[in-house]
Amino acid sequence: MRIFMDIKCVYSIWGLVFSAVAWGQDLPLQTEEQRAVLRHQSNVVFDLVSPISQKSSKSCVWVWAGGSRQLCVGTVVGDGSQVLAKWSEVARARESKLLCVGEGNETFPATIEGVYEEEDLVLLKLKDSTLKPVTFSPTQALELGQFLVAAAPGDTTLGFGVVSVAERSLRESDQAFVGIGAETHQDGTGVIVREVADDSPAKKADISKGDIILSVNGQIISGLMQFRSLLSTLKPGENTVFRYSRKGDHRDVELKLAAKPKNAAFPQRRLEVMERMGGDISNVRDGFPAVIQTDLVLNPEECGGPVLDLKGNVVGIMAARAGRIRSYVISASAIEEMLKRKPVEESLARVKKEEPGPKLAGSREARPRLNRQQMQRLRARMKEMDSLMRELDQEINQIDR
Repeated sequence: MRIFMDIKCVYSIWGLVFSAVAWGQDLPLQTEEQRAVLRHQSNVVFDLVSPISQKSSKSCVWVWAGGSRQLCVGTVVGDGSQVLAKWSEVARARESKLLCVGEGNETFPATIEGVYEEEDLVLLKLKDSTLKPVTFSPTQALELGQFLVAAAPGDTTLGFGVVSVAERSLRESDQAFVGIGAETHQDGTGVIVREVADDSPAKKADISKGDIILSVNGQIISGLMQFRSLLSTLKPGENTVFRYSRKGDHRDVELKLAAKPKNAAFPQRRLEVMERMGGDISNVRDGFPAVIQTDLVLNPEECGGPVLDLKGNVVGIMAARAGRIRSYVISASAIEEMLKRKPVEESLARVKKEEPGPKLAGSREARPRLNRQQMQRLRARMKEMDSLMRELDQEINQIDR
């Protein structure tokens, strides 16, 4: 039980720790004695994480264009001769021959059998495949806070994190529209309304610029990300109670949510910049019919592979990286339902285009894989960062007193 608590304790600083490992940076405020102790204590955590991804290592591949450019990860399905991979990444191969490379560097020529456009997945057909198809575990819905591991072929762990938002649709027609542009309230809970769209549910309910949204359906709003996450679970046509404050006066109002119109989003410049601070994001990262949001941090070319729970069950496929600490997983049950449909032909499939995430100055071009040697380094860095965060937290608590 203690081991699982340790894992959950350190998952949230994954992005910071990985950056330190990738560039070999030492963390401050740690003596050599402390480092030695922390390295010893961290072994238990990674002894658990490493074998998890290896359980599906024979059921995933690297997808390459012409043997010279890695496109994405693929998940072996069907009888072992088919692979699901991220369509928008595979489409970048253009006229190059597709190759799938397994854990033992065995290489299989691949052709496109069809495309699942809404899920941004392509079904590849392998020649003379000896690969083992993945076994999905679709029986139980993933819970908020559930720990997940992203796998790849061989002795490789791409990343880990937790479920942050339950399964929902990202199709615009399925998303509710309130008509509020908001920002974080720095002086307390809630979010500040900074813009209200004309003829929107918020406008009709007399919500105005400067109002502070305190709760939605009785759930207290702690910040902008939680507000956005909560709204994403609501459906068009639902009656929803908003509590807001205007010049200290608290009011309750019931809104009937509308369907999200095209181009309804407000500019979120500060949030967009922060979303991209973690590196590159996927070109296609929206419009999915059903996805689970996580805080797994992967590169766009590392999407398409299997995602496992702590028991090693394959609970989904990595769909996209959408932000700094926001990525999407298509659940195992959704994948199995999708495979019952006939994919469209490649010539009829459209590659959706969205604004790509920019490469920031100083960002890596290729992130190292987590092999055994690098995992030993990551063990040390993660425990050092955990200790550092605890010390900072203690100092903040003393200041608060």
